[in-house]
Amino acid sequence: MNPFTAPTIIVLLFTALPATTADQDDLDRILAFEGSRSGAAPAGWGGGPPETLFADGDVVHGGSWCGRIERTSESPEAFSTLTTRIPMDFAGAAVELRGFLRTENVRGWAGLWMREDGESGSVAFDNMQSRELHGTTEWTEYTIRLPIDKAGVKLFFGALLVGEGKVWVDDLRLLVDGKPLREAPTVERPETVLGTDREFDAGSQVTIDTLTPDQTANLATLGKVWGFLKYHHPKVVAGDVHWDFELFRVLPHVLAAADRSGAQQAILDWAKKLGDVAACDPCATLPDGLALRPDLATGSTTVRRSASLWRRSSNTSIATDPRAATRPTSRWSPALATRSSVARRGTASRHSPTRATGSWRSSAGGASFSTGRPIVT
Repeated sequence: MNPFTAPTIIVLLFTALPATTADQDDLDRILAFEGSRSGAAPAGWGGGPPETLFADGDVVHGGSWCGRIERTSESPEAFSTLTTRIPMDFAGAAVELRGFLRTENVRGWAGLWMREDGESGSVAFDNMQSRELHGTTEWTEYTIRLPIDKAGVKLFFGALLVGEGKVWVDDLRLLVDGKPLREAPTVERPETVLGTDREFDAGSQVTIDTLTPDQTANLATLGKVWGFLKYHHPKVVAGDVHWDFELFRVLPHVLAAADRSGAQQAILDWAKKLGDVAACDPCATLPDGLALRPDLATGSTTVRRSASLWRRSSNTSIATDPRAATRPTSRWSPALATRSSVARRGTASRHSPTRATGSWRSSAGGASFSTGRPIVT
């Protein structure tokens, strides 16, 4: 299979995103790539890897500057993005991103991309992958369109290049129901914990040089318990806590534990802070007639360990048989892009393997779509 036409492409950031644009005039300048300097990423844009992003004053569609993504066989990662974001404080039926792209010797594909993020992940996405823009092309205007989801709180957008070659981007426009964004009615959105909990906006505040075998095992246990509670604890599923940042809060305690027992106690104390869980009534069960039924008789190691820890941290017992547990809430990954279609909720976990590399990155901490910071800095 051509690595540049894989069925899924993960879009992540590698450098910190610019602050949310404060006014429409500012946004217009950013979308036109004006005021940028040669040799660095255009003003108002993030993305990465940073060494593949440029402000170009020689090959432009309009004005004095445009953005350029340039990749070679030596470039890090599998693809690059130019990215910025705005709050979804506007109302309407659909939002459009229009802009001009020019390509040169693209081996892979290029395109505009846009994604709406809600409090628990992405709710809509498009990246032009199915249009297979590659090779060498002159300046051409392209459009991508997403229905406006009421759950959306942030709009991320820009250009991307998968593989090798060059793509220039210029004169972008955002429209709501076919009219300029500035003409769209505004919407007041309630403040949530994802907006108020900013403790780790600058990074995880954790530095790791080497790990002992016990630390490695303790981190594995933490990851399993964290993942189990993410999909089963009602307080987490409801979005009442910033669960990615909670992982950063407990990490130092688990790393500092003297032994396995100390780490488990640290995880237990951390889980207790979520509070008790009411017993399910009625409890969900697996339907009959499944073509592929998991072996649930004894439960997986993850379920047993997580349930055991949770029983100790809560006054309410929960069943170790997943057949009696509520169905995990599927969440669309803010980093995951399905093949150039408009992606909706419920297709993947928020934590996804980065692109084709197989390495894992957090969607809340870095190299992430949300903040572009490494999990461990």
